[in-house]
Amino acid sequence: MSEFLEFAVELAKNAGQVIMEFREKQRLERIYTSRTHFRTVVDEAVDKLLFERISQRFPDHGIYSEEGGGFLDTHRLTWVNDPVDGTINLWGGITDQVGVCISLCENKTPIVGMINAPFRKELYSAEINKGAFLNGAPIHVSKTTKINEVLMGIDSGKFDRAAHLPFFEKAMSKDGITCPFCTACASVCLALVASGGLDAYLATSLNPEDMAAAVVIIREAGGKVTNLKGEEWQLGNSSILAANPVLHQKLSDFFGI
Repeated sequence: MSEFLEFAVELAKNAGQVIMEFREKQRLERIYTSRTHFRTVVDEAVDKLLFERISQRFPDHGIYSEEGGGFLDTHRLTWVNDPVDGTINLWGGITDQVGVCISLCENKTPIVGMINAPFRKELYSAEINKGAFLNGAPIHVSKTTKINEVLMGIDSGKFDRAAHLPFFEKAMSKDGITCPFCTACASVCLALVASGGLDAYLATSLNPEDMAAAVVIIREAGGKVTNLKGEEWQLGNSSILAANPVLHQKLSDFFGI
C-alpha cells in the first residue's frame, strides 16, 4: 500500500471504532440541519477525528467533509470524507448499512478510496491502478448483463428528492430489473457494486463525499462509473451510474441516458 492508502485504512478503522462505541448507548439526539436531514454527535465526533488526523499528517492537503465543509478546488490533493454515511440507519438500527468514507482526490479524480462498514465488519479499499479489496481480498464487480436479472440500488439524495422517481418507475416496468433497493446509505450500496453483491447503482443528486471513495473502488474492481450524462464521474458531479461495463451500457440505453 502507498502511504496514502495505508493512512486511510488505519484512519477508517479508528473512525469505525468511534461509531461502534456509540452502538450500545441510548438512542442519540437528532440534530436537524435542514427540514429533512439530521446528524448526531457521532457524525461530529468522527468528523473531528478525521480532520485532526489528516491536517496533522498532510498539512498541505485540502480537506472536504459533509460536516466540516471545505473547498474542492483549491488544492491538487484533497481528502473528501463522509464521517458517517447512513446516519438514519445508525440512529434507528434500520439496517446495518452505515459507512465511514475516506477518499483522496487528485484534482477531480479519486485516486484512493476507503469505506469502512463497521456493523458489517467490512473494509473496502482501493488505490488507482492497484486493484480493489474487501478485508484484504481482491473483489470484482458482478458479471450480470441481463436487465431483468439486475439487483440495483436507486437513490435520490437529500435535496432533489423526487428526481429519481422516473428511473425507479422505469426500473419497475415489465421489462425492468429484478429488484431496486434504497437503503439510506449510498456508500455501502456502491461498495456492494464493487464486490458484486449488487449489480448496479444509480443516484440523481448525491454529495461528493457520498461517492468519491466508492468511485475508485468500483473502477479498480472492473466497473464503469459515470454521471447521468454518460460522462466519466469526477469530483463535482452530483449523479452517478455504476455497473460492469457491459451492463452499464445496457442500463444507459434502458434509462435513456
